[in-house]
Amino acid sequence: MLAEQFSVSRQAVREALKVLAAKGLVVSRRRTGTCVLPRSSWNLLDPDVLAWHPPQRLATRLLADLEELRRLIEPAAAAFAAIRGDEAGIAAIGAALEEMRLAVSAPDAFRDADAGFHVAVFAACGNEFISRLSDILGPLLQTSFRIRHEVGGLAIGEPVVLMHEAIFQAIVARDGNAARQQMENLLDASARQVSTFRPR
Repeated sequence: MLAEQFSVSRQAVREALKVLAAKGLVVSRRRTGTCVLPRSSWNLLDPDVLAWHPPQRLATRLLADLEELRRLIEPAAAAFAAIRGDEAGIAAIGAALEEMRLAVSAPDAFRDADAGFHVAVFAACGNEFISRLSDILGPLLQTSFRIRHEVGGLAIGEPVVLMHEAIFQAIVARDGNAARQQMENLLDASARQVSTFRPR
């Protein structure tokens, strides 16, 4: 039994299985017990599920798929933020950028601020559905950045800050086309890093 194998109570095992079931990893049935579900059933939009992948076995395809999802959403979100973002929303993007600048020598804080920048762009875009996506994409970005930095050597620091600065300045200038283009430039760089991702 799992309780004996891991020296925990049966209640702890039941609670853990409930969590795994909620994330689509396992299913429990009377008489047949608990089975691991096929990967197609896993909730890959849950950052825990992504983080639980052994980094050495994390498929580059999974990170590339996340980059493709970002490319569908983030350039439009940046353009919308430039066109219709209010002062508070744009100030929040600027605050996240400043946090990135202050954290260039602190990888954990830098990754959090980087994800926070993108979440702030979603929030400023004036589209409630895109804004709500930040609840999913924000944690996914944090997890992705951590894995890519710790395992694949993702770069952080001033060059990354400058790319985000270009997006912010385009938003401040209310130039939707430029904001879209600068976000696409950032995502191009991110996609190139993912294409060379090799767990170390």
